[in-house]
Amino acid sequence: MRPVAPDPGSAQQRTPPSRGFPMTAGSQRLTMPPAAGCLAELRRWARSWMEQHPTDGVDSDSVVLSMTELVTNSIKHGVGPVEVRLNGDSDNLVLIVSDCSEEMPLRPHSALTMETGRGIQILESLATRWGVQPEPGGGKTVWCEFASR
Repeated sequence: MRPVAPDPGSAQQRTPPSRGFPMTAGSQRLTMPPAAGCLAELRRWARSWMEQHPTDGVDSDSVVLSMTELVTNSIKHGVGPVEVRLNGDSDNLVLIVSDCSEEMPLRPHSALTMETGRGIQILESLATRWGVQPEPGGGKTVWCEFASR
């Protein structure tokens, strides 16, 4: 397995897009302990938030699947609580998942017969762009943007 590092020449970037421009619909945060049983509640929260803050042309199923992959990875490989944020306006939605682990996402060499190891590939196929950044006080943030299509 190798760490996935943002490449300045690709769709990945170091800074979440929400930090570079205002998001008119606002933000919602849900901090949760890393327990697998809370994923259903988190998916309900995300769908409710997206209904209240619609983004034209963004598939809510893609956002929820990406969020589930990122949170599952944080629970499985991370440390401490997981924070999930959604920011959006009428054209873009940004999903941000932070945890206390400094371990960066890995892209395993997965065989077709393996049942795991495809989270980054799923994220790359669903999101417009994504990135990861270490946090100054420790931990990391993985973000992905979904733009109107």
